[in-house]
Amino acid sequence: MATFPSPSFASSSLSASSALQYHKNLSQQAYKSITAGLDWEQLKGDKVKALECYRRGVRELREALGVQFGSETERQKAASLNTKMRSNLSQIEDRIRIIESSQQPTYRSSSRSSPSQPTFPSSYTSKPLSSSKSAPAVNSATPRLRTNQPARSASVSNGGAKEVKLSGLKNVDPAMANRILNEVVVGGPEVGWDDIVGLEAAKQALREIVVLPTLRPELFTGLRAPARGVLLFGPPGTGKTMLAKAVASESKATFFSISASSLTSKFVGEGEKMVRTLFQMARQLQPAVIFIDEIDSILTERSESEHEASRRLKTEFLLQFDGIGTGSGERILLLGATNRPGELDEAALRRLVKRIYIPLPEPLTREALIRHLLRDHHHVLSNSDVKKIVRLTEGYSASDITSLAREASLYPIRHLGADLLTTPVDQIRAVEVGDFVKAMEVIRRSVSESSVRGFERWNGEYGTGG
Repeated sequence: MATFPSPSFASSSLSASSALQYHKNLSQQAYKSITAGLDWEQLKGDKVKALECYRRGVRELREALGVQFGSETERQKAASLNTKMRSNLSQIEDRIRIIESSQQPTYRSSSRSSPSQPTFPSSYTSKPLSSSKSAPAVNSATPRLRTNQPARSASVSNGGAKEVKLSGLKNVDPAMANRILNEVVVGGPEVGWDDIVGLEAAKQALREIVVLPTLRPELFTGLRAPARGVLLFGPPGTGKTMLAKAVASESKATFFSISASSLTSKFVGEGEKMVRTLFQMARQLQPAVIFIDEIDSILTERSESEHEASRRLKTEFLLQFDGIGTGSGERILLLGATNRPGELDEAALRRLVKRIYIPLPEPLTREALIRHLLRDHHHVLSNSDVKKIVRLTEGYSASDITSLAREASLYPIRHLGADLLTTPVDQIRAVEVGDFVKAMEVIRRSVSESSVRGFERWNGEYGTGG
């Protein structure tokens, strides 16, 4: 084991660069100690040896936190690592207490807080469960699993490809793994790029970040390694969720679609455990895309008044996110979508390196969308009529325009009145421009101009533009 000078030596004799390096070395040594403890506990089942490693890690963390720096600049550089170490120190000390209590003869653990499941962050966890290049890619079109069989027999397959058995997941609660398969792994019809009208810049950015590295991983290594976190932000109804589904379909990746309700639980500690299980399964089923719609509902900015359970869930998620990509050959992407980017926690924002603005559709996109929606319906709209509708729908989102076209297409049927049941389909009049004008009295824009300006300001300050 590497040895380092005492804190007093660091505070009095080391230069600024040496003090920072010493601080970093202690943190890395603590990481090694905690990792060794996890191996003893999880893989070898020796809690005595695990406790020795955990206690050594605690001593090293405390020593690192006690390092004194000679200037404010040094303290600021060390602040981020100190914050993470304090959080990890608290969790490790809790784990030590749980193991010590479990070794008492009178102790009986509850089913919800079994001491056999450590709650350490991914930065102190054991090696990824599986990052093998031979792990099969699971097609996102695979139907959602609804099985009543025991979790041990559940699996995900990709046509004739080799099945991935849940029994291959180590240290994963089978019930939670099955819940993720039942509620989170998305199946259904595939969505391709051609199903999304417009948004060419966003499509190209996502191809470079997700699809191409997944299909040709050997080309995207080193400096070309893709981002691990992507944020799609913009007004509601602009196609963010559709883009995420297209990403999963085009990249042939396993698509985990989660929300706050997927991860929260009325039982203390269950939410954090669900988060760990999710990331462990993503590693097993990679290439994988973890999509979080309304990501602001999970990773909002932390505050003093925040509930402790919410804070713990948030911290666990961020720590697990830090573990993405640390293993050789890992192909896991976290893709978030939000209508409220300003409410995201700064720590989450830092991890979502690529922030792509999905704006309201411009005139050319609105025209293409209107023609796309009417392609299978009888209408008498001329080019000038379509241009008129495009002008009238300034400020409408893609979802608004879809609702508008649906409303307009119903007017010819409504005009039939009592003759609806007897009129042949070929005698129902075509959709006219007047139907769209009337529909606009019912379907109005859902995004205010002030909201659009707010998104544009945020994009100018934080967006990456693909």
